[in-house]
Amino acid sequence: MAQKYLLAISIALLLALSACLKDEPFKQVYHGLAPQHLADGWEISTPENEQMDKALLEAAYKLVYQDERYVRARSLLVIRHGKLVTEAYPIDPADITEINNMQSCTKSFTSILTGIALQRKDLDSLDQKLSDIYPEYFSNYPEKKNISIRHALSMRVGLEFDNSEHTEKLYHAQSSSIGFVISQQKLYEPGIVFHYNDGAPQLISGAIQQKSGKSLSEYAREFLFDLLDISDWKWEQGEDGVTFGAFSLYLTPRDMAKTGQLLLQNGRWKNQQIVDSSWIKQATTIQGTGNFSGASYGFYFWIYPSYGGYAAEGHGGQMIFVIPEKDLVVVYTAWPYTDGDFWDEYTGYMDLIIQSCN
Repeated sequence: MAQKYLLAISIALLLALSACLKDEPFKQVYHGLAPQHLADGWEISTPENEQMDKALLEAAYKLVYQDERYVRARSLLVIRHGKLVTEAYPIDPADITEINNMQSCTKSFTSILTGIALQRKDLDSLDQKLSDIYPEYFSNYPEKKNISIRHALSMRVGLEFDNSEHTEKLYHAQSSSIGFVISQQKLYEPGIVFHYNDGAPQLISGAIQQKSGKSLSEYAREFLFDLLDISDWKWEQGEDGVTFGAFSLYLTPRDMAKTGQLLLQNGRWKNQQIVDSSWIKQATTIQGTGNFSGASYGFYFWIYPSYGGYAAEGHGGQMIFVIPEKDLVVVYTAWPYTDGDFWDEYTGYMDLIIQSCN
């Protein structure tokens, strides 16, 4: 229910914002991009020390601070060579320590945890059928028994799931969230048609829970977050106790950046291999093309060949960019519930940040 109330509050805020948008500024006055020194494990550096053009970085940050652009921006962080180089919080400086609803960035964390589950043998293989993991949900749907983990990860389950109609119903499902997804109409044979949706990751979450005996959030705590020294987080679950695989994971911007750095380091953190490098390579290799955007998609990651990298993305503009070619991680967060009028293109700040790398 927290998500529903947050939505109502955010809509009210946006209505008030739109009424005064042209009357007075609502963002902080830009005062620089130097990171703060906190005891959270990040080493602080400067653009000059990390071979970055400070003028171009300043241009990116000043763009995000404009009242008429990136209206609901909450944070922008740049990490290069493993060091936090720049950060700023345009609306409220307190956002530095506030956990943020990452929306569909959550899917990318589900992908990471799938890789961990495979290497821990909690899942057998990508081609393991979901009907072999929780057969009770397929007893009335024998035509759907061939859906595999691979199909769910690549958004090719073949089921009708319209986020605008079904996501809220999934969120409030009183019985089984897994059963709700599987009960949706079969449109195609699995593995044929790419269809981005919030239902497929729920099937993955349920599979990991069924095979490991731990909810996806518990699995994340033990095998990911604790190892990254991430302690301030929240991950919501359905009425049936199954963690939402597609949305409702909350992290601070700096902890989002830690996960980006883990990916950049091919799954390694402080001399420990948390997730196999081969999984990261596979998950960030093109598996399909987005049905609504035309962008390339991996296993719950969006692929950007023009940037030489990939990203976790969420509604409202939540982003974790990982650019191996530049040894670069960029995190951007915004209020998650925004009308399209308040969105803006990530290329505005990303193009400048990419260009700043020498």
